[in-house]
Amino acid sequence: MSLSASIKGFRRFMHPVIAVDGTHLNGIFGGTMFVATAQDGNEQVYPIAFGYGGLENNLSWEWFLDCLKKPLSHIDDLVFIYDRHASIEAEISKVFSYATHTICC
Repeated sequence: MSLSASIKGFRRFMHPVIAVDGTHLNGIFGGTMFVATAQDGNEQVYPIAFGYGGLENNLSWEWFLDCLKKPLSHIDDLVFIYDRHASIEAEISKVFSYATHTICC
């Protein structure tokens, strides 16, 4: 899910840097929540998109990043930050082949 206002705000006011990560959910439903965020001028988290999937694997990341790519379209100097998860690295390279990606420390 991504709100139109979040996409428009990111494209217009943010540096083209997106942090992506997944978190495992506990409880009745389980699964994984995928998130894409940026940092605004006040150094606060700016939500871009989130999604829900069963497992944190290549197929789930490909689905999430493909859904993210549609409203963002092409951004020339786009950078992704992630946490060394092999599935994230593989799918960013596939879905956003023109983007730079790096790990967070």
